[in-house]
Amino acid sequence: MVLIMTKAENLELRNTIRQTWLRLSTKTPNLYIHKFVIGMDEVKNNHFIEEEMNKHSDLLLVNLTNESYKNLAKKTLMAFSSVSEQFKFDYLLKVDDDSFVRLGALLNALKDIEQHPLLYWGFLDGRAKPMRGGKWAENEWRLCDRYLPYQLGGGYILGQKLVNYISKNAHLFQLYRNEDVSVGAWLAGLKVRYVHDPRFDTEWTSRGCNNEYLITHKKSINEMQTLFKSLSSFGVLCYPSEYRLRPSYIYDFSKLPSECCTRRNGSKIP
Repeated sequence: MVLIMTKAENLELRNTIRQTWLRLSTKTPNLYIHKFVIGMDEVKNNHFIEEEMNKHSDLLLVNLTNESYKNLAKKTLMAFSSVSEQFKFDYLLKVDDDSFVRLGALLNALKDIEQHPLLYWGFLDGRAKPMRGGKWAENEWRLCDRYLPYQLGGGYILGQKLVNYISKNAHLFQLYRNEDVSVGAWLAGLKVRYVHDPRFDTEWTSRGCNNEYLITHKKSINEMQTLFKSLSSFGVLCYPSEYRLRPSYIYDFSKLPSECCTRRNGSKIP
């Protein structure tokens, strides 16, 4: 199951995704279902959305009255609940509409890692401190002085049992301002199979371009089209060459979360 979080106004982005990384994945259409998630309040009296729904049949409308950053956790919760009730799946990929996914490579990678019904796979962070000001301010966060370990929100995978757990207990969860932080908090204490993977370039800003990336975040329409052309013409994500904007890290599970993640310049980590 692939959920792509979007807004009604982002039609050009959705069409770009349909024409790029979803198009690259047409060889395996029976292995996944994709849905673009939109708040229902945004589609009222919007004939463009009605036309889009009739043409593509790939929109998932959730009962959200205010499509804003502070409601992303609520939107995600609603989307998880909706697909848990409507579809059968083994794993769920959640991505943003400015993420580019090598879906075929991701499915192959899923076969190579340890299969687990409680899988939580992405780019894991355990040392982030809650912000008290600005767009990402978490004024309701009182659990501890750092966020609980969470997979960065540009893209992550959850096992079906975790999605069902979130869906069934949705009424009990605190909704934090950051969707990815919220998911990490909801799952804390469970027997989660955490998998940290540097091939998920899913932080608040991209680390560059690496041919090993399975997901790369914060991409414009032009950048998505360039990545698609590179893959379809040359078989690699980064043509003519790879580049790095910031270093990555390997999550050290032998240490406490606050000491988990050291970025090393010059490392070969994607």
